[in-house]
Amino acid sequence: MTNIQAALGLAQMEKIDFHLAQRRKVAAWYNQHLAGLREEIVLPVEEAWAHHSCWIYTILLKHGNESERDQFMAALAKDGIETRPVFYPMHVLPPYREPKGSYPVAESLARRGISLPTHGLLTEEDIAYIAASIRRVRLARHAVAAGRI
Repeated sequence: MTNIQAALGLAQMEKIDFHLAQRRKVAAWYNQHLAGLREEIVLPVEEAWAHHSCWIYTILLKHGNESERDQFMAALAKDGIETRPVFYPMHVLPPYREPKGSYPVAESLARRGISLPTHGLLTEEDIAYIAASIRRVRLARHAVAAGRI
């Protein structure tokens, strides 16, 4: 690590409590605005013995696969909401590839996981807009599945 990198790191550490508080506020807003969608999505959980850094806010589609996840993300993108899939399981990455590896839980999470915008400058209005878009997209999914669209 160079002296400049160390100085930048120390300067950031002086503001860590502020940045963590901002991230926790964003996560709390997501939890509040997405609470009504628990039949459709799984929200992050913070165990009593843990303290989540809220580095990134990730949801899981309760039902669906990679294709449905990608369609969901594309629909959110049309509303100006940038998302990304969760991280790929280690056993599919080139340096660690296990051609015969089978890790069904990791694979299922990767197929259904979506990381939502997470940064300290988001407002509650931003989160409400994202939640409304998610609600609209998930309700449209039900209408299609029921043959109404």
